[in-house]
Amino acid sequence: MLSRRSLLALGASGLAATALGNLDPIPPSQKSKWKGKRPRNIIFMVADGMALQTVTIADAYSQAVLGHPSYWAELMDRPDVTNGLQATRSLSSVVTDSAAAASTWGSGRRIWNGDLNIYPDGTKLRTVSDILRSERGMKVGLVTTTTMTHATPSGFAVHGPREDQASLAVEHLTAGVDVLFGGGNDYFGEDRRKDKRNLYLDFAGIGYEVIRDRSALLNSSSDKTLGIFTNSHLPFAVDRANSPELTASTPSLAELTQVALQKLSESSKKGFFLHVEGGKVDHAAHANDLGGLLFDQLSFEEAVKVAIEFAEKDKNTLVIVTSDHATGGPSLNGAGDEYSATNKALESISGIKTTYSPLFSKLGKTPTVSDIQGAIEAGMGYQLTKEEAALVSETVAGRSPFKALELQHEKESVLALVL
Repeated sequence: MLSRRSLLALGASGLAATALGNLDPIPPSQKSKWKGKRPRNIIFMVADGMALQTVTIADAYSQAVLGHPSYWAELMDRPDVTNGLQATRSLSSVVTDSAAAASTWGSGRRIWNGDLNIYPDGTKLRTVSDILRSERGMKVGLVTTTTMTHATPSGFAVHGPREDQASLAVEHLTAGVDVLFGGGNDYFGEDRRKDKRNLYLDFAGIGYEVIRDRSALLNSSSDKTLGIFTNSHLPFAVDRANSPELTASTPSLAELTQVALQKLSESSKKGFFLHVEGGKVDHAAHANDLGGLLFDQLSFEEAVKVAIEFAEKDKNTLVIVTSDHATGGPSLNGAGDEYSATNKALESISGIKTTYSPLFSKLGKTPTVSDIQGAIEAGMGYQLTKEEAALVSETVAGRSPFKALELQHEKESVLALVL
């Protein structure tokens, strides 16, 4: 398990090297090289499921459409930023999942996919949240665009199977984290939980302010806060940006980060640890949803900017920005003769106003070719041929032309291929 001694030995450069290099103990010879001031606060930011190619696509889009590099690309060129790679592999597969990856950070040990800080024999590993709170008196915050009980935020503080989110919500009640912001009313509300337990009342009973929408977040004043803003995950950034209702009711990741930093910095006498997750990057990548992927990546980078600006002003804060694994296999491919159409294709992404899920919801179960063409043009700006639209229409009706291909027969995958 991660010990107090090994944790506290990590200074600013040491911790950065661990998070971005590997999770093996730092040799004494390396520890002795760090002579600078150790950080009082740590902000650990994760773009879940983000491949390196996602950074490339976001930067290319930012330069082509927005007229400037992406914020992540700007950071990589700064002399005060250290770049590196990490290994978060699990013990059960050559491909890690978010639970095993988060546990490499949360407990400093590799474990099986599907579990959080616990071995198959039931051995629970001590979490970084517990160590920092109980032995250093630091405040802790967890912020995510997924459910609060999802694998990555939970990996820093609680134990158990990742799929049992109802039980993880109860564990969060006793984990002592000061600020929890995300989605997941399905696992907190008495009308959504199978056991009818009202966890909001339980949190309020031990001193938490419970908030449920953006307005309450921006007006919140309590040090200890539980903010649950949606039944499931928070909406994708592109869907939120194109819905006045979602924009008004649901905070952005940058807003969640800003409020969490304010609460933790003002209430902490011994420093704080804040984890921030852009979890919907992973979800979009799984669905091969380009608009969802790109705009949630850029939204995550806006939150990173909030954290960096705080650290620059505070001058006593270490910011780590990373990912847990790569999902979806995104790539920036050449198009047209000598790739002459690539730039125009990249710029066309600016016309995407919706992710796949709400688009398919509006189409229903038996959309015609004309329905598909109209929906794609209205929601994404692309004009599909009848043949392309027919592929999508047949798939929605349960007659996928790629039924024999495990990873390509779903309607989201077929639409991605067509686009």
